[in-house]
Amino acid sequence: MASLKGVLLELKDMINNVLSRKIDFSSRIIGDEFDFKRREREYYSREIEKAIKRLEAVLSESFVVAPLEKRALTEASVKIKELKKMINSRNFLEAVVAIEKIYDIVPDVRIADDDLPKGEFYLPYIPRDIFAETKASFDELIKCYEHNCYRSVLILCGRILEIVLHKKYLELTTMDLLKKSPDIGLGNLVLKFKEKGLSLDPGLSNQIHLINHLRIASVHKKRRTFNPTKSQAKASILYTLDTIKKLF
Repeated sequence: MASLKGVLLELKDMINNVLSRKIDFSSRIIGDEFDFKRREREYYSREIEKAIKRLEAVLSESFVVAPLEKRALTEASVKIKELKKMINSRNFLEAVVAIEKIYDIVPDVRIADDDLPKGEFYLPYIPRDIFAETKASFDELIKCYEHNCYRSVLILCGRILEIVLHKKYLELTTMDLLKKSPDIGLGNLVLKFKEKGLSLDPGLSNQIHLINHLRIASVHKKRRTFNPTKSQAKASILYTLDTIKKLF
């Protein structure tokens, strides 16, 4: 099932395509020479309608969310009803602004899954520009956890931490380390914060270092094979999600 944020972005992209192509839904199209325009308009009309239905379907599902986030989902439901009216009235510019506002208030949520501990694994707020990349890694991480691939879980935890720490460093310094030092490791990334006098909560630093240590043990060849346990994988996921919450 798609995430709420993912469907919102999908709908926004669809509307932006309509605006960039200057598709006019109000004008009357007649004659064979306008056949392409007619088909184009019908296509986008159908796709926007499908995206709205997917949005409503996601909202109708049962979510695993923190108690405080239930309020955000309720607020989003009201705003999505208003959004639907804007789209039906073809007020697309207003609709894009409305989608961005809804995106900012809703949590990313994971559909309830009987194979996972209830309420433990859901992705908290993620800045829009790193959402897609983070969500892809998170979804893969959950699949690895479900199939007992715990070394892969630790590797992906490290990957997610690198994504969010790069973003936080950029926010605080306006310096993009992905361009300046694209191969910087997780440990050195934390050191960069210290070099700039940017304080990370001591508990947060310890969590990051622990996950990095387990990740390194999972990636590099050792005299003794490291086989992380389910408990270690679970703790790493929770630490990773907690780190995201504290950073953003």
